[in-house]
Amino acid sequence: MSASIVRYIAYWPANLAFVLLSYLLSPALAALSVLTGSRLPGVLQWFSTLDADLDGGVSQRVRGYEAGLTGLRLWWQRTCWICRNPAHGWQSRLLGMPAAGTVIIEQQISEVPKNQWYVMETARGTRFFCWKRDQPLIGGFYLKIWLGWVNKSYDGRNHHYAFQLAPKRR
Repeated sequence: MSASIVRYIAYWPANLAFVLLSYLLSPALAALSVLTGSRLPGVLQWFSTLDADLDGGVSQRVRGYEAGLTGLRLWWQRTCWICRNPAHGWQSRLLGMPAAGTVIIEQQISEVPKNQWYVMETARGTRFFCWKRDQPLIGGFYLKIWLGWVNKSYDGRNHHYAFQLAPKRR
Protein backbone atom coordinates (compact mmCIF):
# COMPACT_ATOMS: atom_id res chain seq x y z
CA MET A 1 0.00 0.00 0.00
CA SER A 2 2.87 2.39 0.67
CA ALA A 3 3.90 2.16 -3.01
CA SER A 4 0.41 3.35 -3.94
CA ILE A 5 0.72 6.38 -1.66
CA VAL A 6 4.16 7.21 -3.06
CA ARG A 7 2.79 6.92 -6.63
CA TYR A 8 -0.16 9.15 -5.71
CA ILE A 9 2.12 11.85 -4.28
CA ALA A 10 4.48 11.60 -7.26
CA TYR A 11 1.57 12.11 -9.72
CA TRP A 12 0.19 15.12 -7.83
CA PRO A 13 2.36 17.82 -9.54
CA ALA A 14 1.42 16.55 -13.02
CA ASN A 15 -2.24 16.42 -12.01
CA LEU A 16 -2.11 19.97 -10.69
CA ALA A 17 -0.49 21.18 -13.93
CA PHE A 18 -3.17 19.50 -16.08
CA VAL A 19 -6.01 20.89 -13.95
CA LEU A 20 -4.60 24.43 -14.04
CA LEU A 21 -4.04 24.14 -17.79
CA SER A 22 -7.65 23.01 -18.20
CA TYR A 23 -8.87 26.09 -16.35
CA LEU A 24 -6.63 28.40 -18.39
CA LEU A 25 -7.54 26.84 -21.73
CA SER A 26 -11.26 26.40 -21.00
CA PRO A 27 -12.40 29.61 -22.78
CA ALA A 28 -10.42 28.74 -25.93
CA LEU A 29 -11.47 25.08 -25.87
CA ALA A 30 -15.12 26.07 -25.44
CA ALA A 31 -14.81 28.53 -28.34
CA LEU A 32 -13.34 25.78 -30.52
CA SER A 33 -16.22 23.50 -29.55
CA VAL A 34 -18.79 26.09 -30.60
CA LEU A 35 -17.22 25.88 -34.08
CA THR A 36 -16.53 22.13 -34.24
CA GLY A 37 -19.15 20.43 -32.06
CA SER A 38 -19.72 19.27 -28.51
CA ARG A 39 -16.78 16.84 -28.43
CA LEU A 40 -13.30 18.32 -28.69
CA PRO A 41 -10.99 16.72 -31.26
CA GLY A 42 -8.38 14.14 -30.17
CA VAL A 43 -6.47 14.71 -26.96
CA LEU A 44 -8.09 18.12 -26.49
CA GLN A 45 -11.10 16.23 -25.07
CA TRP A 46 -8.74 15.06 -22.30
CA PHE A 47 -8.98 18.58 -20.82
CA SER A 48 -12.59 17.76 -19.96
CA THR A 49 -14.33 14.49 -19.16
CA LEU A 50 -14.19 11.36 -21.30
CA ASP A 51 -17.58 9.93 -20.37
CA ALA A 52 -19.61 12.88 -21.72
CA ASP A 53 -19.30 15.58 -24.34
CA LEU A 54 -19.20 19.28 -23.46
CA ASP A 55 -23.00 19.34 -23.23
CA GLY A 56 -22.92 16.65 -20.55
CA GLY A 57 -24.51 18.98 -18.02
CA VAL A 58 -27.68 18.94 -20.12
CA SER A 59 -27.92 15.15 -20.55
CA GLN A 60 -27.04 14.60 -16.87
CA ARG A 61 -29.64 17.19 -15.81
CA VAL A 62 -27.14 19.27 -13.85
CA ARG A 63 -28.87 22.34 -12.43
CA GLY A 64 -28.18 25.44 -14.52
CA TYR A 65 -27.31 23.63 -17.77
CA GLU A 66 -29.74 24.24 -20.63
CA ALA A 67 -30.36 22.57 -23.98
CA GLY A 68 -30.52 24.51 -27.24
CA LEU A 69 -28.09 27.29 -26.40
CA THR A 70 -26.06 29.06 -29.09
CA GLY A 71 -23.41 31.73 -29.30
CA LEU A 72 -22.03 33.27 -26.12
CA ARG A 73 -24.39 31.38 -23.83
CA LEU A 74 -23.28 28.02 -25.32
CA TRP A 75 -19.63 29.09 -25.08
CA TRP A 76 -20.07 30.04 -21.40
CA GLN A 77 -21.93 26.81 -20.55
CA ARG A 78 -19.18 24.71 -22.15
CA THR A 79 -16.47 26.77 -20.42
CA CYS A 80 -18.21 26.03 -17.12
CA TRP A 81 -18.43 22.31 -17.97
CA ILE A 82 -14.70 22.10 -18.64
CA CYS A 83 -14.02 23.85 -15.32
CA ARG A 84 -16.45 21.52 -13.54
CA ASN A 85 -14.58 18.47 -14.92
CA PRO A 86 -11.01 19.70 -15.45
CA ALA A 87 -8.43 17.30 -16.90
CA HIS A 88 -10.45 14.12 -16.36
CA GLY A 89 -9.05 12.69 -19.59
CA TRP A 90 -5.47 13.25 -18.45
CA GLN A 91 -6.35 11.90 -15.01
CA SER A 92 -7.71 8.74 -16.62
CA ARG A 93 -5.52 8.01 -19.61
CA LEU A 94 -2.16 9.25 -18.32
CA LEU A 95 -2.39 9.06 -14.51
CA GLY A 96 -5.13 6.42 -14.18
CA MET A 97 -5.05 2.78 -13.16
CA PRO A 98 -6.33 0.12 -15.60
CA ALA A 99 -9.89 -1.06 -14.98
CA ALA A 100 -9.76 -4.42 -16.80
CA GLY A 101 -9.39 -7.17 -14.22
CA THR A 102 -9.26 -4.78 -11.25
CA VAL A 103 -10.87 -6.06 -8.06
CA ILE A 104 -11.79 -4.40 -4.79
CA ILE A 105 -9.88 -6.12 -2.01
CA GLU A 106 -10.99 -3.89 0.87
CA GLN A 107 -14.05 -1.69 1.26
CA GLN A 108 -15.34 0.35 4.21
CA ILE A 109 -18.42 2.55 3.91
CA SER A 110 -20.20 4.65 6.53
CA GLU A 111 -23.07 7.10 6.14
CA VAL A 112 -22.69 9.70 8.92
CA PRO A 113 -20.54 11.37 7.89
CA LYS A 114 -20.42 9.85 4.42
CA ASN A 115 -17.07 8.10 4.22
CA GLN A 116 -15.76 5.51 1.73
CA TRP A 117 -12.43 3.69 1.67
CA TYR A 118 -11.39 1.26 -1.05
CA VAL A 119 -8.23 -0.69 -1.75
CA MET A 120 -8.19 -2.13 -5.26
CA GLU A 121 -5.77 -4.33 -7.15
CA THR A 122 -5.17 -4.38 -10.90
CA ALA A 123 -4.92 -7.59 -12.91
CA ARG A 124 -1.11 -7.20 -12.68
CA GLY A 125 -1.18 -6.99 -8.88
CA THR A 126 -0.71 -3.23 -8.47
CA ARG A 127 -2.65 -1.91 -5.50
CA PHE A 128 -4.26 1.50 -5.33
CA PHE A 129 -6.71 3.30 -3.07
CA CYS A 130 -9.72 5.60 -3.08
CA TRP A 131 -10.89 7.70 -0.14
CA LYS A 132 -14.08 9.74 -0.37
CA ARG A 133 -15.55 11.78 2.45
CA ASP A 134 -18.25 14.40 2.84
CA GLN A 135 -16.99 16.38 5.83
CA PRO A 136 -19.84 18.36 7.41
CA LEU A 137 -19.27 22.10 7.80
CA ILE A 138 -21.62 24.79 9.09
CA GLY A 139 -24.74 26.22 7.46
CA GLY A 140 -25.67 23.20 5.34
CA PHE A 141 -22.27 23.05 3.66
CA TYR A 142 -19.84 20.18 3.51
CA LEU A 143 -16.35 19.58 2.13
CA LYS A 144 -16.25 16.94 -0.59
CA ILE A 145 -12.91 15.11 -0.39
CA TRP A 146 -11.80 12.58 -3.01
CA LEU A 147 -8.24 11.28 -2.87
CA GLY A 148 -6.60 8.37 -4.69
CA TRP A 149 -8.02 6.77 -7.82
CA VAL A 150 -11.81 6.82 -8.20
CA ASN A 151 -13.34 3.42 -7.42
CA LYS A 152 -15.57 3.62 -10.51
CA SER A 153 -14.12 3.61 -14.03
CA TYR A 154 -16.13 6.38 -15.69
CA ASP A 155 -14.60 5.88 -19.14
CA GLY A 156 -14.66 2.08 -18.92
CA ARG A 157 -10.88 1.89 -19.34
CA ASN A 158 -9.23 3.42 -16.28
CA HIS A 159 -9.84 4.52 -12.71
CA HIS A 160 -8.94 8.19 -12.92
CA TYR A 161 -6.61 9.97 -10.52
CA ALA A 162 -8.55 12.12 -8.06
CA PHE A 163 -7.56 15.06 -5.93
CA GLN A 164 -10.68 16.97 -5.04
CA LEU A 165 -11.32 19.25 -2.10
CA ALA A 166 -14.50 21.16 -2.86
CA PRO A 167 -17.04 22.95 -0.69
CA LYS A 168 -20.60 21.87 -1.55
CA ARG A 169 -24.08 22.70 -0.31
CA ARG A 170 -26.56 19.99 0.68
